[in-house]
Amino acid sequence: MNARQRVPVAGEDGLRRAELAALMRPALPALVDGIVTEVWRAVPVYARPGSYGRVTRHGVECAVALFVDLVQDPMAPRDELYETCRRLGAGEAHEGRTLDDLQAAYRVGTRVGWHWIMRLGRRHQLSSATMARLAEMLFGYADELARMSIRGHREALDGTQAGLRRRLLRLVTGPGTVPDELLTELAAAAGWPVPPEVVAVAVEEPSDVSWGPDVLADVDAQHPYLLLPAPVDALCVSRLGTRVAVGPPTEPGAAAHSLRWARAALRLAADGALPDVPVTWCAEHLTTLWLLLDEHLTDQVARRELAPLTQFPDRTRRRLGETLLSWLQNGGNSEKIAVDLSVHPQTVRYRVRQLKQAFGARLEDPDARFAMQTALRASGLRTAQSR
Repeated sequence: MNARQRVPVAGEDGLRRAELAALMRPALPALVDGIVTEVWRAVPVYARPGSYGRVTRHGVECAVALFVDLVQDPMAPRDELYETCRRLGAGEAHEGRTLDDLQAAYRVGTRVGWHWIMRLGRRHQLSSATMARLAEMLFGYADELARMSIRGHREALDGTQAGLRRRLLRLVTGPGTVPDELLTELAAAAGWPVPPEVVAVAVEEPSDVSWGPDVLADVDAQHPYLLLPAPVDALCVSRLGTRVAVGPPTEPGAAAHSLRWARAALRLAADGALPDVPVTWCAEHLTTLWLLLDEHLTDQVARRELAPLTQFPDRTRRRLGETLLSWLQNGGNSEKIAVDLSVHPQTVRYRVRQLKQAFGARLEDPDARFAMQTALRASGLRTAQSR
């Protein structure tokens, strides 16, 4: 499922995502019972007394709850459920079984879930567009859960080294700091020569490119990525054949930071805030990443620092904002500002008088000037991103 999906869009059936999720939640206990009953009937092995039945019910409860969470917020965290699915797949491998029964259980759960959604749609007269979005989301979601179980099954069977390498990658790019002794021990077990510095590479689409022992990769994940020794060249990452973003170099124990910046850059390139090129190098766009990584905070800074501009009409406010940014960047030189904005110097002087009346002594405060310039730069980047 694409993390950027939005289901449903505002305005469909007069509902927002939160309202649609609210319609679904009261019926979830009955849905869980229905799915569990059908799975036990269709795949009797999961109806055996003991842990099998408990695990089945727990997995179904997690899956339906997360699905509704994703209807409300497509960025809701999936980690807990994905780990459950991986364990289900690994459990089948440890039992010496194929994934046939588990895949059958997923198909049954998806079928029951879709029938439930159709009844919900009829009851609340949801539009065909909303139903189509929900169908797309449900079947993509089911595929993703199945992929997680396939991964868990494969990791249990490969026993190990490939599984160890994926787990090592998740560890060093996850939250928290990995102690040097633990990193050294796990890297030795996984056959990964620890480099002095690494870069994380975020990948737009899955890839089947094979890599040497010095690269840790998870390129069939929902958000594919790699960890390579630094420095890395464009030829190396261009082998992936899709848009990628290369994070800044870090020590191996801090690889999570490189991955965070790489994923942010990949998202901004897709949204148009960064150039549309095959390889985006974070090191070339650090200021843009810094200004746009936290949009809420950027908005707060703009509201605080540019409040005097709100007294003007929209068109005047835009022109004064452009003039203020150029004035700050050019040290108040009217001739340079006029060239920068392609206007007459007299126009610049008139606008500057307006700015001085609006901002007063704050224009002479170095801290305020820095904050205003930062807010204006961020605002300009956000405008470019929305075009």
